[in-house]
Amino acid sequence: MPKHFPNACDCHTHVIGSKTQYPLIAKRAYTPMQAPLADLVAMLTRLKLERVVIVQPSFYGTDNTCTLDAIAELGDLARGVAVLGNDTPNSELDDLHRRGVRGLRVNVATGGTNKPVETIRDGLNAAAKLCARNGWHLQTFIPSSAIAPLAPLFADLPVPIVIDHFGLIAPGEEESAAADALKRLLASGRGWVKLSGTYRITTPPWSGMTALAQALGAANPDQVVWGSDWPHTPGGKSGKPASDREEPFQDIDAQALLDLIDTWFPDETMQRKLLVDNPARLYDF
Repeated sequence: MPKHFPNACDCHTHVIGSKTQYPLIAKRAYTPMQAPLADLVAMLTRLKLERVVIVQPSFYGTDNTCTLDAIAELGDLARGVAVLGNDTPNSELDDLHRRGVRGLRVNVATGGTNKPVETIRDGLNAAAKLCARNGWHLQTFIPSSAIAPLAPLFADLPVPIVIDHFGLIAPGEEESAAADALKRLLASGRGWVKLSGTYRITTPPWSGMTALAQALGAANPDQVVWGSDWPHTPGGKSGKPASDREEPFQDIDAQALLDLIDTWFPDETMQRKLLVDNPARLYDF
């Protein structure tokens, strides 16, 4: 278990409320179970994490109400990453900033979507324009195959880019084109990566991710953050439209995910960067 630091932050979580209060969009990759704020707080307390970032999940579309309500309950201990339409007015962007939003997410990978790179590029450019108004970052969940082709765009965006879940780069691919492009992006100071979602890439005990985590941390120790990805949603990998049947969460222990940091980065200075200093800069705590 890594050292306990005051203001340590889990940089990737979701809150899922009741379906009557927070309806799901019809066109979604899966139907989740409920993961209320109280359960998130219990997890954070157990792991001795004092700050949290709540990320808008795909099944709510651009209705960020559940995410915003959770942030409001937690106050200044929480920040949010929203999903918005390209025509969102400036007044709404400013209101979201006041309510704790510090980034926008473009989710390509959920649901097994295989969008052309050009389509992904257009979506990222449009979202980046919205982010620029309040100095937000742009977060994206993309397949590893898209990282190298999109690298020139990432370098030219008017806002920082945050790559979700190790960029979905698999164990043994630390020297792949995707990994090399991601390391260059980190080294430039223009990009960040979330060391999260290990269970989406490989199986427990996840030791295969150590080399990649260390390579990304070495590329720029000031541009990496950690997240539990609680409550470990199924992800809708089938690519088929969702039914109303709730899919169970994956049986993942968030403590075990946090404990990986000890293996990746035994040095306490690096642990502090990962859990405290870097999140404070990225999310404006």
